[in-house]
Amino acid sequence: TGAERRAVAEYLTGRVLGGDVTGAQFGRCSTVPPMRVEAAAPAWTGWSPSNDNTRFQTAAQAGLTGDSVPKLKLKWAFGFPDATSAWSQPTVAGGRLFVGSQNGTVYALDAKTGCIIWTFTAKSGVRNAPLVGAKAGGGYAVFFGDTGANVYGVDASTGAELWQTKVDDHPFARVTGSPTLEGTQLFVPVSSLEETAASQPGYECCTFRGSVAAIDTATGRITWKTYTIRESAAV
Repeated sequence: TGAERRAVAEYLTGRVLGGDVTGAQFGRCSTVPPMRVEAAAPAWTGWSPSNDNTRFQTAAQAGLTGDSVPKLKLKWAFGFPDATSAWSQPTVAGGRLFVGSQNGTVYALDAKTGCIIWTFTAKSGVRNAPLVGAKAGGGYAVFFGDTGANVYGVDASTGAELWQTKVDDHPFARVTGSPTLEGTQLFVPVSSLEETAASQPGYECCTFRGSVAAIDTATGRITWKTYTIRESAAV
């Protein structure tokens, strides 16, 4: 676990790292402009810019042409503290970049400079693309899931938690696929890591069925849930 890795590092180095594993004590933005989402501004608000899932970005929306691509240069880089892998695909909206970390930290970075606007700590690792959409009552929210099968709604401007929902109680359930938004309904795919557990001789395989859950974005309540395997496991 992250806590165990920190304990080993502290023991070997003799340095106390403290409880903050987000890295946010360094690299904070000195000033934070208000988040404004403009239709004409470059954006990539989830796994794909649209619900057709083509991952296609028009030249007009990207603000790039074929001639300008070879001239691109690295502007900034961001390293994830307390992590060994980068799982989450970044999302860009309103001049901010949202991305999850292996240790469960979700970052809102300034897209121009890479400085940290806010951080949010999920209960488990985040490996899907956060999705930016309308927030009930106005403004914008960021939606994502973690490897503990929890789904979150977070205020995109402040990082404050709006709601948290457990979408599956199976011990190996996880949310690795990116959610999709249609209106006020958030559609979340639920997968598992049961294939790893099934490699152990004592594990009674297989009990996970897979599912898709629809969540009301205003309350976090599960509107409906459908399984990819209709019948529950029988012993």
